[in-house]
Amino acid sequence: MTPELEAKQHRIAALAGPIRPIAGNLPIAATTAIKITRALISAGPSNQIAPFSGGSWGGQVPAGGPRGLRSFDRPEKRPDDPFAIRRLGAELDRWMTSTIATGQVDTGVGELDYDEAYAMTLSNLDPYRIDHLDEIAHLAIRHGAGNCGYIASTAFALMRHAGVAPLDLILILPRSGPRFFRNHTVAVLGIPDVSGNQKEPPFDQWADTAVLADAWQEEMSMPASVLADRWPRDTYHYLSYARVRPRS
Repeated sequence: MTPELEAKQHRIAALAGPIRPIAGNLPIAATTAIKITRALISAGPSNQIAPFSGGSWGGQVPAGGPRGLRSFDRPEKRPDDPFAIRRLGAELDRWMTSTIATGQVDTGVGELDYDEAYAMTLSNLDPYRIDHLDEIAHLAIRHGAGNCGYIASTAFALMRHAGVAPLDLILILPRSGPRFFRNHTVAVLGIPDVSGNQKEPPFDQWADTAVLADAWQEEMSMPASVLADRWPRDTYHYLSYARVRPRS
């Protein structure tokens, strides 16, 4: 491990502080990670416009969270703005800011010393994969923006450094056809050691017990079972890119 990566990981671990005392309560740990992620990714997602009521992004930073964080403000509602023109303008401004900043994250990711073809040959437990997510999370936090992959990597890194386990970064990819605008990435807590391929854990072995942390879409944790409605299993693979095993 390089000193540069170690410094980045120390930074992520410090930001994960509010999650650490509740790491064993998976739904609450996931919700706390989502809130911190949304505060850190202050410009919000580049591949969503007005994702929530009023185009808001962020929300309240958890007690004990890092100082100096400022969530994206909900556009002000006024009687003299009946058609929400100002609200729309604020959201378009956020989106443009995020698009520019996400481009900077893209550039940083492209400059990392990372061999994707090699990574795909490794176990999802391998430090090569997990360290790469820390690098992505550091870039997303630094620039305050990202797409679903960068946002999910940030939530995953925060929870990993807080001691949450078991924990997976799940890539949702179409079984056939183009991937563009047909893929997603989420963090999932509570997937057990399964019977079968741990890099594509059978959904029926964790759907009813695992917890979804999708900071790109949700303001709080959800049951992992909702994935089947959003990304049907007959159309999409759920692949585990990185994993932290259950504590022994």
